[in-house]
Amino acid sequence: MTTSPSPIASGISRRGILAGALAGAGTLALSACAGSTGSTGGNDELTIAGQSDNLTQVFNPFLPNSAQGLTYTSQGSGGFIYEPLVQINTVDIGNDLPWLAKTWRWSDNNKTLTLDLQTGVKWTDGTAFSADDVVFTYTMLKNNAALNTIGAEFASVTAAGPSQVVFTFAVPSEQFFTNMVSCPIVSKHIWSTVKDPTTYTDKNPVGTGPFTLSTFSAQSFLLVRNEDYWQSKAAIKSLRFVAYKDNEGMTNALVQGQADWAGTFIANADKTYVSRSSHNHYWAPINGTDGLIPNLERWPLSDLAVRQAISLGVNRKQVAAASNDVPATSVTGLPMPAYTSSIAPQYKALNYVQDVDKAQQTLTDAGYTKGGDGYFAKDGKRVEFSISFPSSYTEIAARCQVLVSQLKDIGIKLDIDTTTVNDINPMTAKGDFDSTMGYPVNSAPRAFSYYDNTINPNHYYPIGKATPTWQNIERFQNAEAAALFDEYPKATTDAQRQQIIDQLETIFVENLPWIPMFYWGSYGDWSTARVTGFPTTDDPYFTPVPNPVVALRLKPA
Repeated sequence: MTTSPSPIASGISRRGILAGALAGAGTLALSACAGSTGSTGGNDELTIAGQSDNLTQVFNPFLPNSAQGLTYTSQGSGGFIYEPLVQINTVDIGNDLPWLAKTWRWSDNNKTLTLDLQTGVKWTDGTAFSADDVVFTYTMLKNNAALNTIGAEFASVTAAGPSQVVFTFAVPSEQFFTNMVSCPIVSKHIWSTVKDPTTYTDKNPVGTGPFTLSTFSAQSFLLVRNEDYWQSKAAIKSLRFVAYKDNEGMTNALVQGQADWAGTFIANADKTYVSRSSHNHYWAPINGTDGLIPNLERWPLSDLAVRQAISLGVNRKQVAAASNDVPATSVTGLPMPAYTSSIAPQYKALNYVQDVDKAQQTLTDAGYTKGGDGYFAKDGKRVEFSISFPSSYTEIAARCQVLVSQLKDIGIKLDIDTTTVNDINPMTAKGDFDSTMGYPVNSAPRAFSYYDNTINPNHYYPIGKATPTWQNIERFQNAEAAALFDEYPKATTDAQRQQIIDQLETIFVENLPWIPMFYWGSYGDWSTARVTGFPTTDDPYFTPVPNPVVALRLKPA
């Protein structure tokens, strides 16, 4: 596989990865505390509203809850300061953007990945960037599992010259390309002196990115343009990221003109925000599927009959409408219509249909009986469970309130269990939950990666032991599925790979390891009063969530 030669300069065409798609339903961002700082920098400064529970000057890109989360950069991914080798494009699937790597190719039956790096790149302290920095970064991940949140697995990484890096793998690994190349590259000359990278705060980060840290406070920080950037430098001189405690605070800042750009859910966006000004825009391109994520090692969701009853009984249109999302349709769980070509023939026209009577009959057939309180029970235990999510995510709260009512109609009791943004990922990673919503994994740029993230039994961790990448937090176990995931890398043709995907779809449909309910998007909100160049439905070149790809395209109005 080889890419086109240059990134921003040659006019990239569209779409976005989760190198910046955080504050949405399908990914868990940072939430927050802070006041507002008005948009006061003229057309040279852009104010971006974000979320942070506790904004501290930590820019280590591999740590959870770092300040870079306020920039919508997910943990372990490249962003405004530290850059990745490739920008994965999940809007225009497969059309990935060369970045620090200008070309790449697989060889040796997809067991060797060679990347040719950009030349003339410098760290913001003036030191030259080279292949040694890439080798150092990935070696650090290999030696510190706690930092390897993207799940990069490889046998070796070497520099075949100052601008070429070679990865080798024990097994064919092309399917993990998107994970491998999303890692933020850090400088060897600085990080090699760090005693413990798992605790290093990195208060004054030195990156290769288009912006660098200027000032920092407990409420906001300022990134200024890298005047010596290796690509065409940004037209916007600075970006001020301001922390808010929740979606409502961010929405108010946008509506009042105190923020120019954000990546947040806005209830009734057309009325609340878009209609207020011809400059206001809101777009949420579909990135993935979300719904009720069960802990399969806790009753009652460990019982397939209960999961089937929930799936049959819920009204997905109402759940999705609570947050302006699109109801899930395909029983395979794959986001539609983006993955239409990946759907097995027997599931092409098989969509979810609500049937409350059948839902209740499913429970009855499984030995459950409805009590006088209106809820089903078995062996003296009521069918009751909680759903955990951050209280600051108002869009998730809205959906869950709908679910409480709908499940009551089926005869199942759902309890709301809110927590903080900082706590939700550790809870789900360790299995300390009944169910959740807002699956904390990146958007899936391939059908395989979608299933690998959510149901691969090879990612199983027992309750109490945290899964480092938050994959398969349901703790799904299935020998047939595990074997198929092991077999997929060995496939040599697209037909063979699709055959395995078809079988995984059957396992998903028959076992219902989690319950898809809606398709989630990367929320983007912005004003063109002072700057232009944002992606739109007419020009969908990348995700509208704040990210460096778009920032480099923006120009003063």
